[in-house]
Amino acid sequence: MRSKQWMLLAPLAMVATVAVAAPAWVSTTAYTGGTTVTYAGQDWRAKWWTQGDVPGAAQWGPWEVVAGTTPTPTVTLTPTPNVTLTPTPRVTPTPTPGVTFWQASQAYTAGQVVCYGSSRFEAKWWVQGEVPDPTNTWGPWKVISPCEILPTPPVTATPKPTATPTPSPTPSPTPPVTGIPNPLPTGSPIAINWTLAATGTNSANVSWSVDSAQLAGVAPANWHVVFAGVIPVLDSTSIWVGDDFINNKATYGGSGSIAGKMIVANLAYKLLVCNAAYTKCVESISVQSFTGQVPVTPTPKPVTPTPLPAQTLSAVKVETWRNGATGAYSMVHDDYCSYLSDTQIQTAEPALAQRGLVAAFAAITSQCDAARWASARTFIAHGHEIASHSRNHYDSSAANWVNSVEIAQSQQDIATNLSGYQATYFVWPSDTATDAALAYLRAQPGYLGGRAGNRDLGGGNIEYGHAAGVNGAQFADPYAVLWDVFTNAGEYSIYPPGTGDILNLHVDAAIAQGGWATRTMHGVGTLPWEPVPVDRYLAHLDYVKSKVDAGLLWVGTPSDVIRYRFARNYCAPVMWANARGMDFPVSDPLCVKYATPITLDLTATGTSLPLLQGGTKVINAQPLGNGHFRATVLPTDGSLTILPPPPQ
Repeated sequence: MRSKQWMLLAPLAMVATVAVAAPAWVSTTAYTGGTTVTYAGQDWRAKWWTQGDVPGAAQWGPWEVVAGTTPTPTVTLTPTPNVTLTPTPRVTPTPTPGVTFWQASQAYTAGQVVCYGSSRFEAKWWVQGEVPDPTNTWGPWKVISPCEILPTPPVTATPKPTATPTPSPTPSPTPPVTGIPNPLPTGSPIAINWTLAATGTNSANVSWSVDSAQLAGVAPANWHVVFAGVIPVLDSTSIWVGDDFINNKATYGGSGSIAGKMIVANLAYKLLVCNAAYTKCVESISVQSFTGQVPVTPTPKPVTPTPLPAQTLSAVKVETWRNGATGAYSMVHDDYCSYLSDTQIQTAEPALAQRGLVAAFAAITSQCDAARWASARTFIAHGHEIASHSRNHYDSSAANWVNSVEIAQSQQDIATNLSGYQATYFVWPSDTATDAALAYLRAQPGYLGGRAGNRDLGGGNIEYGHAAGVNGAQFADPYAVLWDVFTNAGEYSIYPPGTGDILNLHVDAAIAQGGWATRTMHGVGTLPWEPVPVDRYLAHLDYVKSKVDAGLLWVGTPSDVIRYRFARNYCAPVMWANARGMDFPVSDPLCVKYATPITLDLTATGTSLPLLQGGTKVINAQPLGNGHFRATVLPTDGSLTILPPPPQ
């Protein structure tokens, strides 16, 4: 925003997945809440507007798995009678020296190169957990070359001379209807935890699990028990995902039953896990045998074991700020789409993304062209917020100000040009607002709040003192958010010159007061109005990142913080009478309106606290010591219960 001569500035879950008739996910397509797509053999439903976010790549992302399972039928082919087959030796692929495969838990900086699928990708900026996608031109990865894998030269075994019987006529097998290739693809050997337990002479139960980091880029959608590495014994698409929020990784697994198809006493069974298209598979290093005998349960000794006590909660509270941070902080760049927005696109946003930080960019929508709307889509993909800075940047007391145009139409401009994206935060031009304009903003659906405007009484009569400062943790009015503004001379800051860097002082004040500070800036570099010099901007971001890493500060967009502050009240959990779980008031419309992931401080018995949310999502709470645990959950995902103790 620009002012007049006084320049007051505007500052994995246990889920069964099933393939259904839904369209495949496309990275360049924008999806609205409720839309269903297919990706990696699973159906996903959009929780809100999204574009370019890979389903399942982010723990709190815009996609959720659609429940339900359709088992894949097994087709048994009749082998050719009286034919001696000479198996072809398998070739174990040898990775090209120096090749690094992409891992979801690994953080990458600009310039690092990884292999994913059949391509080599180079990171454009700091990134973690975002799958390399050659179709996402706005993403953090770019394709630079194919990723070659050099095979080990095959070794041909010389068979002993044998009499070859005349084969009987072989009928042509019916083509498989399941889409499973025959033979199955060769898999890369990895460590998979799996068991094969007999349930009868020719029957068995199977269970398996594997850390996502071991999957070498395979998105599991199908798994198979195979005999001698070739012949399928069991085909299944039933896969569960367990999310480890603390360590930012997932565990995949499955289970199934084999009826009447096992060969007795053979140490030759392996597990093969493949992606949906069967273009890439991995297989278990370990080999399992089958005895055909059900284990005999020994007669227990006449000693009654002492049962483990059921774990209970003694207290639960919502942390003041996400992740247990002491204070919260938001950065807002005004006047996006004006002449200074190139400095925001070229300098500010890449520096934020490199450090994993987010900010809001307040757009003057009538000045946005196609290129700036395209950059705004990249901002949204990186977690930033697009706020409204009105349609034409008129003062609200000016004759040409029209509420329905400057407030409502600017919001519609953003939705039209950003595929339905909902602007929820408003920034007043010149940071002044008439009583009538403010009342109109409060009544508009979709908006959650706005930056405090000094009261404009008309005729150039401005009543100051309504805007500057740090918001308390329990701030009551989301349409009167306090802020501080950057200027080189500091004349519009609440921190007088000579007391320190006004950028870092505002962060320190938020931490010291346990409140929420918002910082208003414009361009970065040398273009007016009041730009932040590049070196000061980068130093400030490094300072902010150090406070985040120390657990003292949460950096969120203004709408993120507003949602969290009111979710603390309207979505607060209620502990069960038996102290084994809690409910969230999801029927409260205000909880639905402000629903966002909230961080809980749980006091419980035991040294670990495994939780289950909504009956499907496994959450391992982070131990803090002295009986305290921390977990971040989305209230609308359902009740939270303590998992039962393991059997003795």
